[in-house]
Amino acid sequence: MYIVIIDSRKLQHNGGRSSKTFKPKKNIPEGTHQYDLMKHAAATLGSGNLRLAVILPEGEDLNEWVAVNTVDFFNQINMLYGTITEFCTEESCPVMSAGPKYEYHWADGQTVKKPIKCSAPKYIDYLLTWVQDQLDDEALFPSKIEVVQLGEEAHLNTSFKHFIFFVQEFSLIEKRELAPLHELIEKLTSKDKDSNPSH
Repeated sequence: MYIVIIDSRKLQHNGGRSSKTFKPKKNIPEGTHQYDLMKHAAATLGSGNLRLAVILPEGEDLNEWVAVNTVDFFNQINMLYGTITEFCTEESCPVMSAGPKYEYHWADGQTVKKPIKCSAPKYIDYLLTWVQDQLDDEALFPSKIEVVQLGEEAHLNTSFKHFIFFVQEFSLIEKRELAPLHELIEKLTSKDKDSNPSH
């Protein structure tokens, strides 16, 4: 069995948010450059070619493009996770794992220095709280940047595929970190390999 340790940089304990619905990052204000980038991303997603949707638009700032897409991915994950919370409880999901070979333990490097084993809902609570804290940190994600049966499987697959193409396009996650998802990634992306315009 492989133990995967998520070593985040901060986690604020505020009683946890697992019993509450996660609040997505506030919408990007209309009329801002970020809003225009978000509309561009949505338009390219609508084209059906997710590899084209992740490419940095010509003349745009890489950091701003990554920030806009990060907020969008976080909002999608919150929405999708909200559809399964009643099915993944402390009792039904006592361990955060990706099949029998991979178990995830939580550590943030500050508050939780030694990795802890926790249930899947608690792990997701820690993770989404940490991510939301990062998104709310103006130093990391400024709200204004001054630079130029659930019926969810299809949406989840498309969202995940979009995310994978994005992190591959900009080398944001090391391949070994995605090992638990290797088979799924191959299955979802194999038919798109020939149509990759940037490689």
